Amino acid sequence: MRSACAIVGLGVTAQGIGLGIGSRELRAQAVELALTDAGLEPEAIDGYIHTYIDREDLRYQGLAPNFSVSMMTGGATPVFSIITAVGAVLSGQAEMVACVYGQAQSARESLGGQKIGAYSYGYPSLYGLIGAAATHALHAQRHMHLYGTTSKHLGAVAVTQRRYASVRPEAIGYGKPITLEDHQASPMIADPFRRLDCTRDTDGGCAVLITTAERAKRLRANPVYILGAGTGHNIANWHKGTVFENHDNIAPAKARAFGQAGMTLEDIHMTQLYDPFTISPLMQLEAYGFVPEGQGGPFYADGGAGPDGPMPTNTGGGQLSAFYTTGFTGIIEAVLQLRRQAGAGQLKRADTALISGHGMNAGVQNTWAHATLILGNNQ
Repeated sequence: MRSACAIVGLGVTAQGIGLGIGSRELRAQAVELALTDAGLEPEAIDGYIHTYIDREDLRYQGLAPNFSVSMMTGGATPVFSIITAVGAVLSGQAEMVACVYGQAQSARESLGGQKIGAYSYGYPSLYGLIGAAATHALHAQRHMHLYGTTSKHLGAVAVTQRRYASVRPEAIGYGKPITLEDHQASPMIADPFRRLDCTRDTDGGCAVLITTAERAKRLRANPVYILGAGTGHNIANWHKGTVFENHDNIAPAKARAFGQAGMTLEDIHMTQLYDPFTISPLMQLEAYGFVPEGQGGPFYADGGAGPDGPMPTNTGGGQLSAFYTTGFTGIIEAVLQLRRQAGAGQLKRADTALISGHGMNAGVQNTWAHATLILGNNQ
């Protein structure tokens, strides 16, 4: 796969809460922005992948691709859509594929006076286990039991990511840094998660355009090359009885991605990791091998994930402090960093990035899908 295809267009709409823009319009705006970024007309798109499901996008946007696919594997969907787009391009099914997301989360219909969003995760919901916070809290509690991780370690994740977001005008956390004391004072949501350990839904859209590396060189935007990708599923660890010790089944995803890229951990300049809760990037850094097992908490507390640390992580603020475009949040930030377009948050060393996606359980809590993507600004 290495460098056979590239991202040649990036479109990111306004991000926030209560934007007053519908989901379909957010997707249309994202596609238009991506086309402008690449210097293309709508006719150039001959493949369309919607991360989630809606039948009306093509009619609404006036597109006429060779295929239109809707897919869903939770927060791993954006990375998986890019893997699918590469497959379509390399198999000759399309020359320019749009991978698109857009949701007006704050406009979702209410049920019983409450927003629909408290998800159940398979049969444990019959016994009262409801919501993403409760399920991810089981990972956190197990990590605390095994390694002595503390609430203040989780707080270091929140503070680090808010520090990144505080200098980025597009982030919800812009101009709003937090302290560890702020984290500890925030109310408990699902033990051990406090409010500042949790992400929240936002409205927004994103689109990326993918084509061959050869064609990419002839387009307006600086190409970002797709170096490797892989997938894994935590249902494997559920069958083994070790699901809570493993945030995801990262080993097979990592092996495929790094094998395709011909790279090692030392070649990665930054990570953009799926972060619905503070425990998530902490455990993923360990699972990928950037940090020794059980040492993710001290790593964050010592500034290891900050801009001057050995592995800058979620450098735009992530979902915790920037915005929630599911797995596209990390992709957006990686592309901006690799293009040197991250403004005040630009890293000095930013030629390669590892991005992860996570979500869509397999019918029981914590059996998440995982997807790994490695991007670079050089072939």
